[in-house]
Amino acid sequence: MHQNSAAPSAPIPPDRAVLRAERRRLREAIRAKRSLLKGRAVFEKADERRKFKDGLARDRANRAHQGALTRADRDKQQKQQSVAAQLLAFDSDQQNSEARELQLLRRQFTDAALRRAHLSVKELNGLGAGLINDLAARGIRAAADFTGISRGPAPNGKGGDVIWIHLSGGRKVHVNGIGEHRAKALVEWRKSYVARAEERAPKRIGLADRRRIEELAKQRRAELKAEEAAAEAAANEARTEAMGSLDENLARLAEAARNADREAASKRAQYDVLAEELARLEAELASLDAAYGGLRFRRRTNGTVRTEPSALAETTFPRQPPRPTPPAPVRLDKKSPETEPQATAKRPGLLWLIPIVFYFGSALTGTPVLVGAPVWAVAFLRMGHLAAAGYLFGHWIRRRRQWKEQRATSRMPAISIHIVWVWLIVAVVIGTQYD
Repeated sequence: MHQNSAAPSAPIPPDRAVLRAERRRLREAIRAKRSLLKGRAVFEKADERRKFKDGLARDRANRAHQGALTRADRDKQQKQQSVAAQLLAFDSDQQNSEARELQLLRRQFTDAALRRAHLSVKELNGLGAGLINDLAARGIRAAADFTGISRGPAPNGKGGDVIWIHLSGGRKVHVNGIGEHRAKALVEWRKSYVARAEERAPKRIGLADRRRIEELAKQRRAELKAEEAAAEAAANEARTEAMGSLDENLARLAEAARNADREAASKRAQYDVLAEELARLEAELASLDAAYGGLRFRRRTNGTVRTEPSALAETTFPRQPPRPTPPAPVRLDKKSPETEPQATAKRPGLLWLIPIVFYFGSALTGTPVLVGAPVWAVAFLRMGHLAAAGYLFGHWIRRRRQWKEQRATSRMPAISIHIVWVWLIVAVVIGTQYD
């Protein structure tokens, strides 16, 4: 029985179309991952701003807490100072309370004695029963009903001055027949009763009155002490409320910060996954290029694009025998295709140097079209010339360098010609205003 041993064969590479499709898929996936990863920097900045704002919010909460404590202490001190001033005034005033009470008792005794002193013919010499009845008709029946006399015009304005009797209620009346002599007798009679009443009035307050004064002082002092204690209690309540508000605000901010941190951690994990996937895709693309050759540069030959394989792929991995290709056309010039610019490539010409030199010269020497223009107009045009020249010169150098390195056909941006003419028109229009 014979055994057929088959020699191991080299792996057959995939079709070039499949290879290009796989490479295209990897590149598109890499671009998509990179585009998503660009948002990581924006996310990190936003997270830093969020943390900074959280710190500001905590600072505001602490400042509000300190302000509430300061207001509570200030209100307590103001109330305590007011109570202390009232206590001091009350202590000094208490020393005179007995004297005021004695004076009040004497005045009450005198008023009672005057109310008992009725007008009569026996006690008032020169006043008959008729005048006493007239005085009673006017409200004067006792010594307490009037306070004194004065001289003034008659009620009807005729007859000169007459005697007016002042009542206890504040009014004054005139009684016919009461002249100056009778009025003086009436006043002297009242003064005699006032003197006798003051002589018999109490000279000191009683024990009951003194106890009543002490009870009133004690009650008033207790009220002031209660106000002081209430101020302390209000300050403590305000401190407790401020502390509770601070704890509530800090707890709310901490909870919001924890939620934001969790969301940020989840977002960073997503970006980490994207970074790992990007690294995996780049590794796959690198292994694919290493195995089957990467795209080093493109060369147009007879209207087709050829892909030059890498040397690493030829020396490391087995390759499919290349298909016979027609010989490349012989070039008559001395430069090789690798170092010579493409024949169909375009580059910016030297004519672009004309507006560049013109604008640079105008920016350095001043705008020649302006005569007697203000400083702001000259400065504005110089800055515009400098910006236009810098933009055109930068693009002109960059495009010619790209063409020299055989990257691609490089032309000036389409907006460049518009910048040349539009800015020239603007400069001429401004210059004609000051010509």
